[in-house]
Amino acid sequence: MPWKLIFYLIIVGLILVFVGLNLGNTTDISLGFITYEGVPVFMGLFVAFFLGVAVSIPVAVQSSSRKTRKRSQRKQERAERKQLRKENRGSRGGISRLLPGTSSKSHDTEGGPIE
Repeated sequence: MPWKLIFYLIIVGLILVFVGLNLGNTTDISLGFITYEGVPVFMGLFVAFFLGVAVSIPVAVQSSSRKTRKRSQRKQERAERKQLRKENRGSRGGISRLLPGTSSKSHDTEGGPIE
C-alpha cells in the first residue's frame, strides 16, 4: 500500500479544509512602509511558512555538507591507514631477514642455497 501517497492526500485535504473555512477571514498586514488590507488569513500563514522554509534551506544544506565533508575526510584517513598497514606488512619480510648472517639473497629462486 502506498502509505506516503495516502499521507500526502490526507495533508492536502486538511489544507483545503483549512483554506475553505477561512476564506471569509481577512486581516491587514503591515510591512512598516506599506500596508496590505483585506488579505485572507490563510495567505498570510502560507507566505510566512514558505518564507521560513526558504530561510532554513541554506542552513540545512550547509550543515549536511559539513557532515559529508567530515565523513569523506574520515574515509580518506581510513584508506591512508589501511595503505600504511599494507606497506608495513610487505616490508616485514620473513624471519630470515631478522636473523644475523642471513639475507634475502642467500637463496636462489628455486629455494636452494647459492654456491
